[in-house]
Formats: sequence, C-alpha cells, structure tokens
Amino acid sequence: MKKTLVGLSVMLAMAGSAYAGSETVTIPAADYKAIMERLDALQNRVETLEAKPQAAAPAVADAKYDKVSKDIDTIYDSIDALETKSIKNKINFGAELRVRYDGYTAKDFNTVNMAAFQQNMMNGMMPNQAMGMAMSHHDKVNDDNNWTNRFRINMEAQITDSLQFHGRLAMYKNWGDSDDATSSDMLNDFNRSHRPGTSSLWVDRAYVDWVPQGSPIPIALTVGRHPSTEGPPFELRENRMRQSTYPALLFDGENDGVVVTFGLDRYTGLKDAGWRFAYGKAYHSDDDNNTGHPFPFFDDGEAGDATMAATFFETQIPGLNNSLAVLSYARVWDLPFYFTGPKLYETGMPNTDLGDLDIWGVHLQANDIASTGLDFFFSYGGNRSKANGNAPLGLFGLLSSDGQSNHSGYSFYTGLRYTLPVTPLNMPKVGFEYNKGSEYWFSMTMATPDLFNKLATRGNVYDVYYIQPVNKHLFFRAGYLHVDYDYTGSGQHMGAPMPSDATLDNYYFLMDVRF
Repeated sequence: MKKTLVGLSVMLAMAGSAYAGSETVTIPAADYKAIMERLDALQNRVETLEAKPQAAAPAVADAKYDKVSKDIDTIYDSIDALETKSIKNKINFGAELRVRYDGYTAKDFNTVNMAAFQQNMMNGMMPNQAMGMAMSHHDKVNDDNNWTNRFRINMEAQITDSLQFHGRLAMYKNWGDSDDATSSDMLNDFNRSHRPGTSSLWVDRAYVDWVPQGSPIPIALTVGRHPSTEGPPFELRENRMRQSTYPALLFDGENDGVVVTFGLDRYTGLKDAGWRFAYGKAYHSDDDNNTGHPFPFFDDGEAGDATMAATFFETQIPGLNNSLAVLSYARVWDLPFYFTGPKLYETGMPNTDLGDLDIWGVHLQANDIASTGLDFFFSYGGNRSKANGNAPLGLFGLLSSDGQSNHSGYSFYTGLRYTLPVTPLNMPKVGFEYNKGSEYWFSMTMATPDLFNKLATRGNVYDVYYIQPVNKHLFFRAGYLHVDYDYTGSGQHMGAPMPSDATLDNYYFLMDVRF
C-alpha cells in the first residue's frame, strides 16, 4: 500500500512539474495541491497502521485499510475526471446525423454510353456521328425509394488566444450501397464528403485560423482544408449559422489553400467589412495511384495542375442589421478535361488542360428584416471561358466542341424564408427559392449537399420547403424541387451545350440531428 501511494505521489509530482513549465498540463495547480494534501494525510494514516498492526482487532484494521483504499480510488477517479475535462477544454467535439428520403421523376433527357462512343471513334466514325450513335433518349425515369445517411464529426480547439483549429469528418452514403464510390468519375477532391459514397470518413474541413496580435491592420490567416462549402444563403434552408466564406452560387467545393483576410471596419466605416485574398488547388496532376509507374508521384504528363486565385470584399449592408453583401472574383487556370484524371488514363481517354475560367458575382442577404421574421437574398454570377484549343475526342473543349471559341454565361439565385410566429410549433419556417442559368453558365459548385446540383442548372429551378423545429438539436425538413432544363451539360465545363426539353421533379423529407 505504501509503495502504491509513493508511486502515485511521484506521478503527481511529475504532473506538477509539467504545470510549472508548460500550458498543456492536465491537472490545474489548485487541484494538484488539494490532491497532494489528501495523499499526505493518507500516507500518514498508512504509516501509523503499518507501525502498529496489532493495535486494533483484525476486523477494525481491515476496515481502516478498506477505507484508505476507497479514498485512493476516489483520488484516481478525480484524476481521470480532471484529465478528461482538460482534453475537452483543448478540443471540443460535436456530431451531426442526417437521414434523408428522396423521390424523383426525370423526363425527356438523353444519356451517353461512353464505352460505345469510344468504340465508335475507334471504328472511324466522326465525333458527332459517334456521339449520336452512343446516345439514348429516355421519356421517363423515376425512383421513389432513395434513402441516404450523412454523419459528421465536428472538431474545434482554441489553441492560443490567437490560434484556432477547426475540423470536420463526414460520411455520406446511400442506404445499403455496396458500390466502390472511389471508382465513380463524379467523385473528386471537391466533393468526396458531400456526395453519396461509401461508409468511409472523409476529411471535409481541417484548417487553422491565426490572428496575429498587434498588427496595425486586423489580419487573419486561414490555412488548410477550408470552410468553402454550403455558403450563403444555404444556412437558411439548412437551419443553421453561416458555414462558408464563399457565396454558394459561385463556389461550393471542398478546397485546400490559403486565405488572408484584412479587417477594414475602422478604415471604411462599414460594419463587419473585410477583404479576402485566396489561393488554392482545383486539381493536382500526378500518378499517385498508378502503382505500375516507375515514379508514381511524378506529374502524369497529361493535364497540369489547376490553380485558383480569388478575392472577396464583404460587409454588412449600411443601415440594415443582420445583413451581408459580398463582391467576388475568381480565376481558375488550366481546368482539366476531368478532375479524376488517372482513372480516365486507365480507360484510354487521356486527361488534358482545356483552358482558363473567370467567375465573378455579387451576393446580397438580409435576415429577419425589421424584426418581421422575413429573410431575403439575391445572388448574381457571371463566367467567361478562355479555351486553349484542346478538345479531347474532337468534342470536349472548354464550354465548346472545338476548344477554340470562348463563351460567357450568367446565373441568378433568389429566395426568401419566413419564420411563422406559431410558438406551439416551435416557430416553423417556410421558404421559396428560384434560380436561372444561361446556356454557358458554369461555376465551381460540385459539392452541393442535395441529390441534384440545382445551382449548376442551365435552365429554371423552383424550390419550396418547410422546416419544422422540434428543439435546438432536432428539426425536420420537407421540400419539392422542379427543374426545367433549357440546355444540356449542367454542371459540366467540357463540351458545347445543346438545347434540351428535359425536366426533373424531386420531393424529399429529412431528419437532422446536431449535438
């Protein structure tokens, strides 16, 4: 028993020494002192009992030893609780679970069998003829039994007064889906944790915010895998706080990079004014999963790296509380034919650069206007392609078939949400959204959380929803989405759009739990 107490004393003494020289101690000094005082008292009692083992009847001595043992167990429990509390103080964890049901009906749309297209090309057909022969028309396709699970683990830590860490891991999958989602050409580094895949956890976000102290101009440096998904105004339909720096119409993707933000309140007289400069990678070209290559991490020699640079100015709209205005401009250099290049190499379709793209826009938003419970937003986006002459398979240039012509597109996105003043129903919300995209509209929105990427639509989208809160942790949402496609290729940057009469109807119901 005495050896046990001595060992525990040494362990606590080491912890006390760590406290003196570091801020990462697991036991605060006051608690350490109190535990040491209790240990001294217990050790004195043990020494007294061991010095006079016959002074009491065996049953009485055993009872005293049992009491000391229980006190020591209590100390161990206290240490465990303190260490657990210290860990939680360093990094906080939260979780989200979303279960969603979707049904949809699509009419009058075309699909292309790429294997048949390649075979037709090998047989000597011209590109347009080969594509026509590989195309199939569908009058109607529907699915009324699509279920998904989305699970997220949220992490944050206040490392120092000027340094914070944020992270999020995510799993998103169809119920019972046994396919290997990594083989899908629609999954890439922009959307791995935002599109249904496997039961694997993906790193959605992992970044640090550093705010240097004493700078004449307030400055923040954000480095890592950014908060660049589900941006304004998605927080309205998602029933939560703002989740991203960038307006959703222009950029909704998981992205690695660096952002520098300058606080400009004192210089502009505008509230919450900031100017951001961002740099990141849209695609990295290498052969890291080509195990047969003698130098697997070298550049694959096909498509080069696609880089991005952007600048944003945002502020609160003057005279309007709870509002937001964002001006945006971004350029993407060397867009690849496809963002999953190595897989295309395996199918005999080499990847290549198609050219550059400019994207710009404005976003305006006001929440709870004049304390009426009404929220409103409007976003406008424009884009302009600069093709470099490459057109894989003779059809897939940048927003063109020949890779020579340049094109401009636009889109606007607007909507409102109203909080119903019905206290017994926990203040439910109803919302309506509309967006329209032109023939050559394209922006970087690959990571939309919905089943269909409505903001990429070259056509018209009507979206209505109802949110029923249960408590601060649980809500339900039901919605209906109707899409009229005017042109093909929504969400794709390669190939020329073609006129389309396709329509889509999507109805859904979801349960969302956050804790």
